[in-house]
Amino acid sequence: MHPATLRAQIEATIPSAFVCYRRAEQETMPTGISQIDHATGGVPLRALTELCGSHLASSGKTSVLVSLLAQASREHFCALVDATDAFDPSTAEAAGVHLSRLCWVRCGKSKARLRPLEQAFKAADLLLQNGGFGLIAVDLSGIPERFVAKVPMLTWFRFSRVIEKQSAALIFIEREPHATSCAGLVLRMRAEAAAFSGNVLTQFHLRAEPFRTRDRKPSCSQTLDFSLKTQWA
Repeated sequence: MHPATLRAQIEATIPSAFVCYRRAEQETMPTGISQIDHATGGVPLRALTELCGSHLASSGKTSVLVSLLAQASREHFCALVDATDAFDPSTAEAAGVHLSRLCWVRCGKSKARLRPLEQAFKAADLLLQNGGFGLIAVDLSGIPERFVAKVPMLTWFRFSRVIEKQSAALIFIEREPHATSCAGLVLRMRAEAAAFSGNVLTQFHLRAEPFRTRDRKPSCSQTLDFSLKTQWA
């Protein structure tokens, strides 16, 4: 049978048999840092993102988080689950975060007997179930790694499935990535040499590495170098 005839018969029976599937374009939310946004497109909506960096020195992950909150709070209501009460609203406001559109959940400040890590996951779950937020950030970077590492993969999987149904971004700030295959984006941060004017720190030199993107894990290391000025410079 001629190939054209065979194709016509298949199409008559199954009209979509030869239709090429194209994945819908991923919606993203800009971080406000051009180098990161250019390389990754921003933080994906309807997906879980991990922002990771060392806790021993400033890795830049908090700066990226604050920049993201500043961008998102211009148009959306945002939520920050602060597992160790480390968020500084004054610095965030100076960086452009609209605090009137930010729900700040401070774990460990209630009489609940849950540990901060458990409180953080419970709060994130409640925020997701209720909806209404364009960005939900969960800062676990102050929690010792040995505790976060024990979080079951099923928990990360469940969060990734819940956020898929919402036009919002869910980002976890950690020391090391844990959701891995459940994440749409994993971004590692580390600090380079800082710039000083006399004895005053004026600029941070940072490096970001997209460890995983929505499509696949990068086949080779890609680093993004950028600088951020301090608020007092």
